[in-house]
Amino acid sequence: MAQLRPRRDKYVARIRWYIRTGKRVEKNIPLRTSSKMVARERFAEVIKVEEDIKQGMEFSFPWLSDSTITKVRRLTLRIAADKWIDKRMKHLAIKTIDSNQLSLDYFMKFLGESIPLESITTNQIERFIDYLEGMCLSKTTINIHLRTIKTMFRHYLKVETLIKIPIIDQLKIPKSDPIYITDNEFQAIMDLEWLDDFHKRVFLFYRETGMRLNEPMIATLEGKWVDIPNTSKGKKPRSIELDEPMKAIFLELKEWLNNGYGSRLVDSGDHLSKYFKRAIREIGADDSKHFHSLRHTFAVRKLIQGISIYTLKLLMGHSSVTTTEVYSEMNLKRVAQDFPDLVQSYVNKAKIGDLYTEFPYTATLSTVYVT
Repeated sequence: MAQLRPRRDKYVARIRWYIRTGKRVEKNIPLRTSSKMVARERFAEVIKVEEDIKQGMEFSFPWLSDSTITKVRRLTLRIAADKWIDKRMKHLAIKTIDSNQLSLDYFMKFLGESIPLESITTNQIERFIDYLEGMCLSKTTINIHLRTIKTMFRHYLKVETLIKIPIIDQLKIPKSDPIYITDNEFQAIMDLEWLDDFHKRVFLFYRETGMRLNEPMIATLEGKWVDIPNTSKGKKPRSIELDEPMKAIFLELKEWLNNGYGSRLVDSGDHLSKYFKRAIREIGADDSKHFHSLRHTFAVRKLIQGISIYTLKLLMGHSSVTTTEVYSEMNLKRVAQDFPDLVQSYVNKAKIGDLYTEFPYTATLSTVYVT
């Protein structure tokens, strides 16, 4: 807590605080007046930035300079980064914070921690991009780092700590269509002898519901509806209606997750993804196809069936239709050739326990069993 203290015939603002090591730090800011009334007015100005001073920021106060306002004299990249991260930790997911921190760590490693934030130039940003490319990072990954750094700069511009910021443009990435699994590829996966029936059913479930990999862990079943809560930025809560076969698979998957396998789904090399990737390679499909391709497949098939882009947005749990439009921009006439049976709208049979049930399917799956 700052204190107004007399020193000789004038006043100072004394700020004391403790750092992480437990050491007490003291900073005295001269108020340059012997008038108690004037001292109180200047002390109030110091109080406004007390917490920033404790973080290591230095200020040029009007009575100590030619300026008529209080200005930041020196804000280093390290101090700026730490303050910005601390602010974001209050309302963002840990995963997002970790990603932001990694971007800033790269930036500080390249420029140094002590460089004043206001001195960073567009030319230095361009050289930083070269530095990241030299690390063999993809353009998508580099753009993530650039977005983080630009967001930090814009924050300090908004709060008027900076009066200008460097130009930080995203790298241009050629557009590519979402990667989906064709009917023939999916049938080939279902025909793999080494792949057990449980994993076949689970892969079918994800393709038919469009769920993200981790969503069954947090989803709840109410009657025939699965409710999926909002988990992070850009993901909207939604409900998905399940028919009896999908409901049975969902319950089986939930039991499997509750038996300890669920923790594997938070890792990049998780169990289900590894199994699916192995299957993709076994059938000789494009190696760029992965578990999330099942979700893309769901979206593509729904559009071929004729649902609107706005309905698909709700089914996918997208916060903006702009995200969903990537599917509508595909050449659906060509894509439909990869789903011939879907276009013919046929009925498939599947066995659920000891019960055979007919239900409309969108793929040729003649041997999908639930034991």
